[in-house]
Amino acid sequence: MQYHHNFPAFYNGKYLNINEISISPLDRGFLFGDSIYEAIPVYAGKTLDEEGHIERLMEGLNSVGIISPYSSSAWRSLLEPLLDRQAVAQLIYIQVSRGNETSRKHRFPVACEPNVLMFSNSFIPPIDLNYQGCAGHLQEDFRWQRCDIKSTSLMGNVLAYQKLYRDGVANDEALLVRDGKVVEAPSSNIFAYKNGVIYTPSLGNILGGITRSINIKLAKDVGLNVVEEAPSCEFIKTAQEVWVTNSMEELKPVVSIDGEMIGDGLPGPIWRELFHAFQGLKA
Repeated sequence: MQYHHNFPAFYNGKYLNINEISISPLDRGFLFGDSIYEAIPVYAGKTLDEEGHIERLMEGLNSVGIISPYSSSAWRSLLEPLLDRQAVAQLIYIQVSRGNETSRKHRFPVACEPNVLMFSNSFIPPIDLNYQGCAGHLQEDFRWQRCDIKSTSLMGNVLAYQKLYRDGVANDEALLVRDGKVVEAPSSNIFAYKNGVIYTPSLGNILGGITRSINIKLAKDVGLNVVEEAPSCEFIKTAQEVWVTNSMEELKPVVSIDGEMIGDGLPGPIWRELFHAFQGLKA
């Protein structure tokens, strides 16, 4: 997604352009990644599962002991001025940091008020039914042990993508491995289909993706069996289909892993059925 220099934003109670915002160098989100974020997809001015995203934002803030400055209903009202009904698609980004202190220190207590940043930018959904799929590459998962919290402390995720770039495959997908199991991609949840069953890692130390939840519901609605269990490295390479899910790429098929073809090396019929069903939610 390409960001522009001048687009609508909200910062600590005011609506303004993004280039008018000044964030203190003593903001704990800037200094420590001590902040929670959320990204809500919008299609033709209509948010997709706004309630689920706001609920996850509130849960994340509660997990790290940041008191939300707004109620769930207030968050939804604040989003409205950022919606562009002329745009095909937007992503509304929300970030809440613990706030600014008078000096940089790790220890608590922390005496400050949260900083709230929101902005919206349009994008073109990068995946459609003509998409031919991407390659996946297994990588060891070096992230922290609370990946269920949508924190801005994302160095492990960034390094996974940096490795793809250095390996000359920047547009491929990193598949993160923990204890021999494929648990996530750096910014996506993962699904594998084999012999009539869809497998996806159970919640715990992974992010409970909103698109993940939608994908599971759509699969069950069409009569597919879903098992919440992380596939092993060996198992996923023998899957008939593999795809990853996130708010912007939606459902993205993975057609090979470490050079080994998945299925026939093309996006499969189960992915196509679920992708088509997902598009119906955007109408």
